[in-house]
Amino acid sequence: MRSRYRDNVARHLIGISRDLQFRVTHYLSEERGFRGLRPSFGPLLSLIWIEGRPLTAIASQLAISKQACSQLANLAEEAGYLKRQPDPEDRRSKLVMLTPRGRALVEQAVQILLESESEYADLVGATSYRRFTASLAALYQGLGIPTHADPALTASAGRSIGVLPLIAVRVQRDLMEATIARGHAGLKMSHAEVLPLIGAGGGRIHEIARIQQVSRQAISLTARDLEDLGYLCREPDPCDRRGVVLRLTDRGNRLIGDSVAALDGLERSFRDVLGGRRLEDLQRVARDLHQVLHLEDEVFESGLEGRATPSATRSRTPGSGERDIQRLATTLRRQLDRRDTALLVELLEPRSGRTAT
Repeated sequence: MRSRYRDNVARHLIGISRDLQFRVTHYLSEERGFRGLRPSFGPLLSLIWIEGRPLTAIASQLAISKQACSQLANLAEEAGYLKRQPDPEDRRSKLVMLTPRGRALVEQAVQILLESESEYADLVGATSYRRFTASLAALYQGLGIPTHADPALTASAGRSIGVLPLIAVRVQRDLMEATIARGHAGLKMSHAEVLPLIGAGGGRIHEIARIQQVSRQAISLTARDLEDLGYLCREPDPCDRRGVVLRLTDRGNRLIGDSVAALDGLERSFRDVLGGRRLEDLQRVARDLHQVLHLEDEVFESGLEGRATPSATRSRTPGSGERDIQRLATTLRRQLDRRDTALLVELLEPRSGRTAT
């Protein structure tokens, strides 16, 4: 059950989507000066890039409450990326629309998205990547995700990974609803930031926060909510006297089992859209890309006490050096902007005539 919970197409797609959104957010904030950005803005802004939409419709599409959606819209509005105006079809409602700065944000995001796609294709191979994005396009349309009739949106879905964040939201929503139906009332979309990242050795708030690119406080509050529902408990961290480890309770382990059952239903719906062979291709490429990006290694590649084993202490096997370098490169890409990256390259590649030390 544990291996199935860790290794499945839903987890891989959600993880890749998270990586894509972080890349876009980091680039826009660090290199283009767009302030106040959050990865959660991506799905919201993608729903209104063609035309304005009522807040209730956006909340439904994102599978969050109207209150949570309003709070998210408030943050984007305060940052200057969207505005609200009266809905001509309903005087009691307002449409959420992009501002000129919001539209500039989207246009810049497309550029970094294309650059990210080029890197993803290099990692898994151009042919495999084209098949991957074609399968995403089929899912985007076959699962009924499109929210606009604009032909440009449908056409772009066949060429880009840009639809993946909306697919990931839909996947999370479907899994949550299926799990709730199995007796787990009270689950929220925010719980998906924590529960999937509790490994066999437990989970640490700072590690989960780093993976999700949110504050420790936010993860701690969500974890507390899950404790109140009986899914998690806290224990002293054997590796850090000041820290705690989040562990699943018996009820939490039952939730994992029910989530695995929900995965089966999700994959059946994927198979209905894609067919068996294309689904297998999607699963393979998503798994390969998820692994080479090392998206959840600190949670699941654990030592006996649950702490991620430093690469320097791992046994050396053929090819392990290359994998360690890929891991380091992935970490550095997350932390450095392009100017710092160029400086690092210069330092690592001594110019001719410079004596190596």
